[in-house]
Amino acid sequence: MQLHHVPFWSTLLLEITETRSWSIFGYCTATMFITSMLFLKGLTFIMNCNFFIMRIKLGKGRPLVEPQYLITNQEFPNKAILVFTNSMVNAIKKLTKPIDEIKYPSNFPCRVMYKDAELSVLMPYYGAPATIFAFEIAIAYKINKFIIVGEAGAIDPRVKLTDLVLVSWGIREEGTSYHYKPSDYIPRINNYIQKELVKTIQERGYENKLHIGGVWSIDAVFRETEDKIKEYRNKGILCLDMESTALMTVADYRNVDIAILLVISDLLYGEKWITGWKTEELKFMEEEAVHIALEKIYKL
Repeated sequence: MQLHHVPFWSTLLLEITETRSWSIFGYCTATMFITSMLFLKGLTFIMNCNFFIMRIKLGKGRPLVEPQYLITNQEFPNKAILVFTNSMVNAIKKLTKPIDEIKYPSNFPCRVMYKDAELSVLMPYYGAPATIFAFEIAIAYKINKFIIVGEAGAIDPRVKLTDLVLVSWGIREEGTSYHYKPSDYIPRINNYIQKELVKTIQERGYENKLHIGGVWSIDAVFRETEDKIKEYRNKGILCLDMESTALMTVADYRNVDIAILLVISDLLYGEKWITGWKTEELKFMEEEAVHIALEKIYKL
């Protein structure tokens, strides 16, 4: 049997009701008293919740579920490319020779041959939680070098459709990364993979399409509001997506190396939303981005 605490004003109301000696004065007094108690109780609750400001407590204990629990004895190359779209998956199939069956989307890596080397490929679902699930699985398989190729929406007018953004830092508005790093943590990338990618992009003649800067990662696709777009653009953010800041944060937490190359698929800085989806220009540039990533991860 479980015993539950009953507030004393509930008992008072029951006693008043059972006396059946109602008067206007008695009814009003009881009602005002109970209302006051509920108000004070609610105020205490709000104060304890910091006025409902979301503060995710960073766990410090041992997690009960580890990615190692979900992996097999299969071995994978320690270098990987991670892609998100159908065009990018088709580019993988075109530019490499699959060793394992390519399943898209998937939570688990697969192996391909690029030139004379085996590489790992990840093709997760959209969004930070699903992407980080697959990313954690890959790290558990001892993959420790990643190039991520994704899509993004530009919020800076200098960035055009099919341009390339090499991510250097980000504003975190996805929820996943807050379980790995404190709320004041700012994810950044400035490593040898990123520097090598710049060289490769320049060598392939896309220097004029390349931008290096910040990304805003947000879970709520339909809450990319004009005021925040303007605010974050003024802070140096070039584009937005759903996954990059989570990937940067977890990469730092797990001590693995990543670079993130985003192809601009839509524009969010004008009077209306403009998309390049399903255009041959975007399809071509996504294939080029995958080719650049494969070539660089191959040489690492």
